[in-house]
Amino acid sequence: MNQVELSRCFLALLELKGVGPGAIKKNYSRIQACRSADEVFDTMSSAIGEVDASSWKAALFKAEQHLARSVDVGIEAVALGTSRYPASLMELGTPPAVLFCRGNLSLLDTPMLGVIGTRKANPFGETVAGRVGRHFSGKDVHLCNGLADGIDICSVTHDGAFLPGVIGVMACGLDILERNLTSKKIAERARKLLEAGGVLVSEFVPGAVEDQNSVIASCRLQAGLSQVLLLVQSSSDGGSRFTAGHFAKLPRKLAFIVPPEAQSSDAAFGANLLLLKGKEGLAEFVGLKTLKTLKADLLPMRSKNDYDGVMHSLGSAPTTFL
Repeated sequence: MNQVELSRCFLALLELKGVGPGAIKKNYSRIQACRSADEVFDTMSSAIGEVDASSWKAALFKAEQHLARSVDVGIEAVALGTSRYPASLMELGTPPAVLFCRGNLSLLDTPMLGVIGTRKANPFGETVAGRVGRHFSGKDVHLCNGLADGIDICSVTHDGAFLPGVIGVMACGLDILERNLTSKKIAERARKLLEAGGVLVSEFVPGAVEDQNSVIASCRLQAGLSQVLLLVQSSSDGGSRFTAGHFAKLPRKLAFIVPPEAQSSDAAFGANLLLLKGKEGLAEFVGLKTLKTLKADLLPMRSKNDYDGVMHSLGSAPTTFL
């Protein structure tokens, strides 16, 4: 099946109770070998459970509506395992079965640095985020985050304008400019990002409205896309722990800013100070009781002299799909 047919079948499967991205990844080879949607239904019968043919047809119809809406507003649906699907996502246990993209898709083939941190950054954190963003953007590294207040937006903009080639991870459908799916602030940032040549990505179908659960879920996507993740500033209980938690299970580098002594007592750097303890601190930050699932290596950044370590790590991105 081609990409459109795969996307249609994947989206239909996700409409069915008990089928998630993990089941689709596990059965990808079997699904990809099918010649029709009916064959997919038969092949996945054990995972689908008690679903009749009429329910499958209804799920396919709903999937077709999502794809038609995508075409109408310039969104491309990229199916798991196809040539345009980012290889880095395949290291996730549950990669999105369909990645919705809007904008410059060629950016998904380039090195990506995820930059995360608190929405309530202090002036030092904002300054560092801006400097880091401009430095790596100038080295043809593309920055990836959710465009939130604080560290996110400070790292991907300069003097109010977006840096080139930013990847914005959205927690809603990508018909974000046409419908009220998120805050006006995020929608406006998304518009400016697209105008600057960036790309928006989401695993949520057109029309999906952002909520607390979708924001947390989008952290997994950002973790998977980022060859290196950089924590600029976060408290020990900050929302950055969700992205860091997914990333910590990947064999990649998790960089973090080591605050200077004058900032070291600020609770806003609580997570950064935990990471100085090594993997034990990382496990505490992301809420893991064991170190067995931690695969990420920590990369402390004390000054601009540590930028080269990040650049070196960005050169070792995954190159295979399955």
